[in-house]
Amino acid sequence: MKRVVVAFVMLVCSLSLGAQSVVVSSPQTDALYRLPFDKGVKCVAYSLTPVSMGLGHSHNLVQFCAWELVASEPTGVVAPRDGVVESVMERDVLIRHEEGIYTYLQGIDGIVVKEGDKVAKGDVVAAPAENVRVRMEVFYLTPNPKYGDESVLSGKSKTLRHYINPIFSTRSKCKVQLTDGNSYTTKARTWCWPWE
Repeated sequence: MKRVVVAFVMLVCSLSLGAQSVVVSSPQTDALYRLPFDKGVKCVAYSLTPVSMGLGHSHNLVQFCAWELVASEPTGVVAPRDGVVESVMERDVLIRHEEGIYTYLQGIDGIVVKEGDKVAKGDVVAAPAENVRVRMEVFYLTPNPKYGDESVLSGKSKTLRHYINPIFSTRSKCKVQLTDGNSYTTKARTWCWPWE
């Protein structure tokens, strides 16, 4: 029953997201992200699939990529990049970045931001808590060329959701893409020296 509810909520979010969001052609996707936790907090990254997210298979999801980040100690949840809070749902926050890329943080408690708030990288999104697990997706939307085609599943949505595997700045490495099951530590510095 829980999976059915999660799948329904994700479907509603996807439909509402497509109705109000910025659609772009091909944004720059090499921005640097911060782990969404307090400075010095260690976490383990787990790669997710559409099925584990309750989404099932859909041609509307292009190169699906999502991460579950599990903190090893109490921590707040922070914005991984500068942006504007596009929407706040019960335990989810959607942040829009200037080039039309979105970061979707899911499954968090104690949310302290509201729709329309500007957030800088590292700003608090949710109050500190224990056992923090954040599901994180980064994506942008493009028009769906098959929209209206009744013969294919992808024809039901006006947009295609293109997923990005973010580049993170961590304590051990300035620019890294996460690897399933590996541990990472948040650092406060959110920029890199030219030689890093």
